[in-house]
Amino acid sequence: MFRWSRLLIVAILLLLGSCTEDNQQKITGQPPGPYKMTLTAPHQIEVEKEVILTTEIKHSDSGMPVKNLRTLHERRVHNFITNLNFTNFSHIHHEDFNALKDDQIESARLSFPYTFPTPGRYRMVSEFTDSKRSWIKHFNIEVGDGAHTNDRHLEETKTSVVQNYKGALSFSSQAPLAGSPIEMVINVSRDNLPVRDLKLWLGSEAHVAIWRDDGKYFGHTHAYTPAMKQMMEGLAHQEKSHTNNSKMIQDMMVRMMSQPSELIFEGPTIPIIYVFPQPGKYVMYFECAPNGNPIVFQFIINVLPSTKIWPTHEH
Repeated sequence: MFRWSRLLIVAILLLLGSCTEDNQQKITGQPPGPYKMTLTAPHQIEVEKEVILTTEIKHSDSGMPVKNLRTLHERRVHNFITNLNFTNFSHIHHEDFNALKDDQIESARLSFPYTFPTPGRYRMVSEFTDSKRSWIKHFNIEVGDGAHTNDRHLEETKTSVVQNYKGALSFSSQAPLAGSPIEMVINVSRDNLPVRDLKLWLGSEAHVAIWRDDGKYFGHTHAYTPAMKQMMEGLAHQEKSHTNNSKMIQDMMVRMMSQPSELIFEGPTIPIIYVFPQPGKYVMYFECAPNGNPIVFQFIINVLPSTKIWPTHEH
């Protein structure tokens, strides 16, 4: 009797283990490259039900974990999640919930809880840094029964209201052109008065996530500080002297973002500079922290065609 009881217990445990594994899907991030990043999530994700999302990063050639990812803006991996009708957004990290343990750092396997608020198609973009450059991986996630479509029509929007805060977007020129740098300024007010108590949030006055309205051409940038301006001017000089290259740009960006954080813009304005790679309608999520409380403004931007289009490798 005891022997059969033990066998029954083992069988139940095996069954539960296989069910747990079968209920999970592993999604490979795109584009491919020297690093392979996977996202583990439930096969069936229900709306408004918390799930655990786990990312893992390995070297593509050896299959070995990427050890000791660099910390940039106070986090090892930055994750940006939006549904593809752009009605909700999250900028989320493992460390928001739990301190990293040594084995997690060694395995580059990080997890965080997330609750998807609406059904439909979602895009998650994860950004990490190893060696001297940052890498981006895209994941597509289905939430709900799959019968919902993302068909929201987006209109150009240069103002955004969140609680008692208002963000107003302006451009240094009449309209953004694809392939050309454009300086943008966000003016933040609270109860119709200029905000002058902006604080650093994850090492910057602003974190900006940008997608085109078809979910392509993701970009991530920060406040346009004097240090960034100096770097851009140096890059422009190198371009004229034909000494510019992508690896050098990446190295300079990582070194700049690795510097100690310093509050430059206390408000009410925060400048950013960006190059939209292709024409179209873009959604910009602008995250800042008045009085240390993070809020996210959303702007919709029309980008016009130009004779200068930057090469892209979008997946």
